[in-house]
Amino acid sequence: MTSGILNIWRKELQDTVRDRKTLIHGMIIPLAIGIAYAALNPLLTAFMEAKAEKPIEVLVKGIENSDALFADICGRMGITLVPFEGDLEGAVASGEHSAGIILTRDFSSRVKTEKEASLVLLTNSTAGGLFGGRFSVKRLELALFAYSQAVSAQRLLVRRIDPSILAPVTLDSRDLSSRAQRAGLFAAFMLPLLVAIVAAQGGMFIAIDVTAGEKERGTLEALLATPASDAEIFIGKLSAVFTMTAVPVALTLAGFWIAGSMLPESVTKGAELPPAVVACSVLLALPLALFLNVVLMIISIRTRTFKDAQSSLMPVIFCVTAAAMAAAFVPPPHPLMFLIPVYGTSAVVGSLALAGPMPEHAVLFSVAGSAAASAAGIILGLWMFNRERLLYSV
Repeated sequence: MTSGILNIWRKELQDTVRDRKTLIHGMIIPLAIGIAYAALNPLLTAFMEAKAEKPIEVLVKGIENSDALFADICGRMGITLVPFEGDLEGAVASGEHSAGIILTRDFSSRVKTEKEASLVLLTNSTAGGLFGGRFSVKRLELALFAYSQAVSAQRLLVRRIDPSILAPVTLDSRDLSSRAQRAGLFAAFMLPLLVAIVAAQGGMFIAIDVTAGEKERGTLEALLATPASDAEIFIGKLSAVFTMTAVPVALTLAGFWIAGSMLPESVTKGAELPPAVVACSVLLALPLALFLNVVLMIISIRTRTFKDAQSSLMPVIFCVTAAAMAAAFVPPPHPLMFLIPVYGTSAVVGSLALAGPMPEHAVLFSVAGSAAASAAGIILGLWMFNRERLLYSV
């Protein structure tokens, strides 16, 4: 039986290697996906942070009603006040400008006479598009807070009262996270999702090709005419699909780590994901990949054309993605929940990335859950994979 399985395995691998499109899809694309996942989010985060720190200009109607202290504090916060004449509310509402401030005529006088003063902030969050010129309301709030503190301090000094009376307690904040933990904060969400998606998609087209594809081409009948048994053919094909899935999983996660390591320190802030986390993720992904390969083949067996199989397998990809995302937002409340395929593996990979505490036996349970599900799936697949059902059922 072993020789028959090896022959089928070798035959399917040779067919896959000869098909350049399938080979490129199975090898190059997963590597590119891993690089893109690793680089996209840090680069986008760095872009948004740089944009948030970039000096901004805000139109001010009635700027003559301000005082020097307000303008000075705004300048220190990176806010440049630009005088504006005309319909400021209309300019902001139309999207021509993203924000504007209206200072009332009595603004400065009310501050000097120790009365409550206020200003009007007009914003349009749609101005400039998704990554356009959105105004930083938080920065203006900080500027106003600093201005209020400065005015309060001046009032207390006039009364010969120590301004520190307004701040009886100060906060000394310290971030004790390590570089590995900071790198894992992003990876804790992206890495489990990447592992699950690649484990599902890495062998999808090969699983379809060796089942529904051979049905459609009419080559399956010739294979069934060989001395190999139904079980040997099924296990041989599954072995080929698993082999062609394991390689993309390793390539994708290797690309994820390499791309993350090559990003400049200005983007990563010195945080780097340890290679051991990626290596462990690969090992955890293999039992999951075997289970998903079995699921893909079982579904593909029941279809008659390549196109039908593609349509039938799309819900599988959706379910896998949903389970991986669920693990990121709702960690398993009980260790036995790590036995759930996809969900348990994704939760373990996320915990490894964060380098945080993990429930006892979580790794063992996640591997055991995928292995047990794979065994059950193989038994079902062997029952379904017989000549009568394969050739004549729809």
